[in-house]
Formats: sequence, structure tokens, C-alpha cells
Amino acid sequence: MDDQELDEGFKERFEALLARFPSMKMAADIAGYSAEQLAKWRDGKARAPLRPIANLCQASATSLDWLVFNREMPSSTIVTATDGELPDVVWIPLLEVIASAGPGYENARPYELRRLPFPRTWLQRLGVPEKYARFLGVDGDSMEPTIMDGWIVLVDTRPKHARANGIYVLVDGPNVRVKRIALGWQNSIVLISDNERYQSEPLSPPDAEALQVAGRIVWAGGEI
Repeated sequence: MDDQELDEGFKERFEALLARFPSMKMAADIAGYSAEQLAKWRDGKARAPLRPIANLCQASATSLDWLVFNREMPSSTIVTATDGELPDVVWIPLLEVIASAGPGYENARPYELRRLPFPRTWLQRLGVPEKYARFLGVDGDSMEPTIMDGWIVLVDTRPKHARANGIYVLVDGPNVRVKRIALGWQNSIVLISDNERYQSEPLSPPDAEALQVAGRIVWAGGEI
């Protein structure tokens, strides 16, 4: 394989490696370089140094030998999420749930699709115990620019009621929604879309009490 073929293959594999992270910013923080620099490596505009590439491979349980040479290492030598050798990374379940930033999105019983790496220090700073952290996908534009259509968000699944202002995952039968909640007088609440094109939805105390909360969103490409 000549250098051009190697470079093209590396670009494709490096793009697949970056896709294992919930955001480019997270991958950049783990690599120790800017997101702009990672984009240059991905697009073949610059050659990537070994150390940040090795850090990304370790954090995502990816074979460095596969990334560089397109060779699979024996499974016994590949770092996995359960090896305990990644003290700075936690592996958070990505659920098969689409939370709609809009009128509601019907979901079947969710199950774990896979696990995504997340910096342990970030999770500690957010104050979310690992066992209560889950990733969900978001569909729709009503929460833009805070949460963009297609983003993955990190949810603290402990809150089951809206006791403070914030962005929550709401359940209405089979439908799952994402809305900002503002607390009003005498236990009333307002469901707010950050996109100004959408109207707010005030809920009286009885309806507010009946609202089912599946958790609070604490990260969406950045702390919110």
C-alpha cells in the first residue's frame, strides 16, 4: 500500500474513531488538542502525532494497530471498557430512546445500544453518579440553539419531578420530549422551547403534578 492509499484509509478509520465520542469537543479534550486540529487530521490536512491518537484509541477501546495499519490485534490485547485500565473515563449507556424537541416522539421500551466514553472528571463536576448517567438522542429543533437537532445529551436520571428550573426529559405515555421547565406560582410550571419560533406551554398545578419526568439534561455538547 502506498502512502496515498494509507492516508485515505487512515482518514476513514480516524473519522470512525471520532464518531465513537459524543462530541468533537470531548474527543479534543481527551486528545489534548483543539477540535479544529482534530478536524484537520480527520480531513487529511495535517498529520496526527502518535500520543493524542493513542489517547483517543485508549479512551474509546479502539485498536491503535487497526487505526494506523488496518490490522486487527488479538482480542486479548485490545483494551476494553471493562479492563479497568481507563481510570479517567467512564462508559455511559446510550439508550435506544429519541427524545423529541417538539411535539413528542414515540419510543418502544428502551434498551442499551452501546456505551460511550465520558471524562470522569466532567461527570464528577456535573455531580452525577455514574450509575444514574444515560445518553439519549434528541430529534427536532425546538430547543435550538441550546440543543441542536441530532445531538446526544447526557441525562441525570435521578430527578422524577421538576423541583428546579432546567431542561428535562419528559414522558407522556409512549412519547418522550425535551423541554426547559420554569417553575411558576403555586406549583404551576411552564414548558419552554429555547427556539423562539415555538410557543411556551403553561401547565396548571394539577397538570404539572401529573407530568412524568425521566431525568434532567446536564450536558449537550457542553455543560448546560
